[in-house]
Amino acid sequence: MNEISKELIAPCGMNCAICSRYLAYRNNLNRRQCRGCRSENKKCTYLFEKCTGINNGLDGNASAVFCYECNQYPCSQINRMNDRYRKNYSMSVKDNLDCINKMGIGKFTEDQYEKYRCLKCGGLVSVHNKKCFKCDKVTKLVEKYD
Repeated sequence: MNEISKELIAPCGMNCAICSRYLAYRNNLNRRQCRGCRSENKKCTYLFEKCTGINNGLDGNASAVFCYECNQYPCSQINRMNDRYRKNYSMSVKDNLDCINKMGIGKFTEDQYEKYRCLKCGGLVSVHNKKCFKCDKVTKLVEKYD
């Protein structure tokens, strides 16, 4: 069963379902929490609200729902984020966006679930600290992605 909804895929290609802050929220941990970049129609957290080309909704009314659809893509913010995530977490938001563009959001979320699924309990493993927030003891969250 895929636990990742399309609403948890941020405009930049980040899978919020595997973010330490989202997992803290989902598992009711008393830590810094986030409900995902698309929640409450807020601007993308990782692009620091500097983005002017993205509508966070997935309702079909947006000119660009994902960064790859924007005429400014790739912008300096997405390039900076991509470099940081490649270096620190062995993940590329630009590769994620390419997959979404080529395969569709449904297939992308299925693949992400298989890639980040905890083999012990079926929960999700954080891209930031490589821990399952359901069955591993999480004592410290990685904060360098801020």
